[in-house]
Amino acid sequence: MKKIRFTNGIQGKGFAAALVLSICAVGLSTYAAYNGAVRNVSTGTKQEKYDDNVFIFTEPAETVNAEKSGVPKETEKKTEEEIVVPIEEEPAEVALADEAGLIFRSARTVPIADGKVINPYSGGELVKSETLGVWKTHDGVDIAAPLGTAVSAMMKGTVTEVKNDPLWGVSVTIDHGDGVIGYYSNLDTNVSVKAGQEVAMGEIIGQIGNTADIECKLEPHLHFGVTVGGAWTDPMKFVES
Repeated sequence: MKKIRFTNGIQGKGFAAALVLSICAVGLSTYAAYNGAVRNVSTGTKQEKYDDNVFIFTEPAETVNAEKSGVPKETEKKTEEEIVVPIEEEPAEVALADEAGLIFRSARTVPIADGKVINPYSGGELVKSETLGVWKTHDGVDIAAPLGTAVSAMMKGTVTEVKNDPLWGVSVTIDHGDGVIGYYSNLDTNVSVKAGQEVAMGEIIGQIGNTADIECKLEPHLHFGVTVGGAWTDPMKFVES
């Protein structure tokens, strides 16, 4: 009976030892897994899980170098010695522009220096004609001066026509170039130029008369008109611009 109890005691001790070893093994496995997870987090590795429960560890991406990616570093501010100040060039010759947008460089002058404007350019608006008693546009300007006062060309140009118009009387038309045409009407019959003649700015082309029936009720004057590119424009603004 004593022998049997001794054997059972040994078997009981063996089972307890095996249980202790199993618990230690589980503890070591758990510690190893935890330690590995901590190392993965500290080293920055990424863990990807797939459907077959296999874990793959990938190395972290390298930090992008701004210089390698083509993005320049912030440029340093230039010092005062490095700042280049451009030298201003002399301004080019100032060109005169008319209402039609054309450019003119020729000088010009008023056909009658000491005249007085008695009827301005109407700019397309209707005004009442003192002679006809009707409302109409006034496409030129009337410059009053005594009979026989010299009338000169406002700019250099070429005389294209000299005629006695039924309404505007003795008239001289001058092509001043660049699309500018000057009309000088209500002149005396004693005209100083002829068609095809070249004239200079300020050159006398005739004298004030009283030949324009359409404005015969007005005091002696020059009816002066200007077209630019075929369009009427204010003669005084054009000359004085």
